Amino acid sequence: MRWVFYSLLVLNLVYLGWQVTRSLAPAAPPVSLSSPASGGGANLQLLSEQPQPRRDGSRMAAGGTLCPVLGPWAAGPDARAALVQLQAAGVAGHVRAVTVKKDRLNWVYLPPYQDRDRALAVLRELQDHGVDSFVVKEGEDANAISLGYFSSQESAEGLRLKMRNAGYPAFVRETAKDVTEYWLYLADRSAESNQGVKAFLEGNQQVKLDRMACDAPAAQ
Repeated sequence: MRWVFYSLLVLNLVYLGWQVTRSLAPAAPPVSLSSPASGGGANLQLLSEQPQPRRDGSRMAAGGTLCPVLGPWAAGPDARAALVQLQAAGVAGHVRAVTVKKDRLNWVYLPPYQDRDRALAVLRELQDHGVDSFVVKEGEDANAISLGYFSSQESAEGLRLKMRNAGYPAFVRETAKDVTEYWLYLADRSAESNQGVKAFLEGNQQVKLDRMACDAPAAQ
């Protein structure tokens, strides 16, 4: 029986030594979440790390070139008279009409109701609570209720939230007016250094020298 006792003692000592050795082994390195520097897989890149498009002061045309222009004029005859003056100074060009968005505002409104009677009933309810408003009479927004126009988007959003909290389905839409401007497109690509152009600008300070897309539609 003594040999059985010594066998168990030896086995316990071996097991104890194995446990101590295991506890002293170096811990496995933590798994890295970064992508490998090489290999077939694509690297992940944060948006903030991606190269940003270059921004400068000029109005770049998508996929096109920019031409020097003078303007704007509100009327075509005024632009053509200016072109005659420039041509007399040896500056070639032509007139083009360009449609631009002007008077951008943020409109707060309640969408059109099914009929005018319902719109008027809601209008009276709003006005009883001191809300300045009116019913749109015609067009695609007929029977909508206008709650106001704001140059500040923040102010418009504030009113929209206030009306929604009061139970009215208010929305905000940006509105703008299409305006036709007349510009002189100059043939000289280095118009900034053209003496005739400089003299014209000195005598016509209400217009400016700028650059726009060369493929803008020509005035008829």
